[in-house]
Amino acid sequence: MTQEQYDDTWNVPAEVTKWVDQVVVQSPELFPAKISERYQLCGKLPASKKMPQIQLRQIRIGSEAYYLRPSFVMPSFTGTTDQRSTPMELIAHGVALWIIAKVFGHDEMFWLRQQKRLGRNSIVGTTVKDPVEIPCHLAADEHHAKWRGEKGYIATTAAKDCLLGVALSDKANDEALADAYGVFHAEAITVNKDYKPETVNTDGWFSTQNAFKSLFPGIITILCFLHGFLKIRDRGRKEFKLHERVEKFITPRPLRCLMSG
Repeated sequence: MTQEQYDDTWNVPAEVTKWVDQVVVQSPELFPAKISERYQLCGKLPASKKMPQIQLRQIRIGSEAYYLRPSFVMPSFTGTTDQRSTPMELIAHGVALWIIAKVFGHDEMFWLRQQKRLGRNSIVGTTVKDPVEIPCHLAADEHHAKWRGEKGYIATTAAKDCLLGVALSDKANDEALADAYGVFHAEAITVNKDYKPETVNTDGWFSTQNAFKSLFPGIITILCFLHGFLKIRDRGRKEFKLHERVEKFITPRPLRCLMSG
């Protein structure tokens, strides 16, 4: 929803209902699953202290209440998307937060929170709009990284040149990776409750394979061609070196004869 749409429709319940119905069809991942059954549009909340010109609307699904926030408003009412687009783009390109704060105001923690809040959205839900388009052939791996000074693992799921899942784990065992890759699983079945990928390509780490087998029973795990080749190469080198040592040991050396004159 743009600022113009908000100004034109937000105070007209019939127009808001029409807009919600359209967005539910276009982006169902933005709403609770029960939104397709029935919802009731309620009143508006008091104006925000940070942005007095903005008021949230409430909808009820059964006994539960949810809030509608126009998409041009940043999380926690920290400004509009137009106001924050340039500094956020600079942060994405590695500009230091203290420079951002010096140019655009606030402090470093303000801009750090702006960056971290973007990770609250569903990666699958914001990437795949058509439920049947979720790829059925995946690739998964863990990127080693420092997490609060300790070793951590970024469980990454990808397909069709696109990241579909990224989650942190402090361990690389079956249970920890099942939890990390479970974030992708939860987001995927939210978009398509019948989603069952056919294959996942991994580097051969058993915990990665076991995690996907527990999340998606029946999935076929495939060994990455590169890692498979590297294993064959390394084993071949070991065999070759062993063969060299054995051959060198058993090969008869020329005898030197001392001849007296």
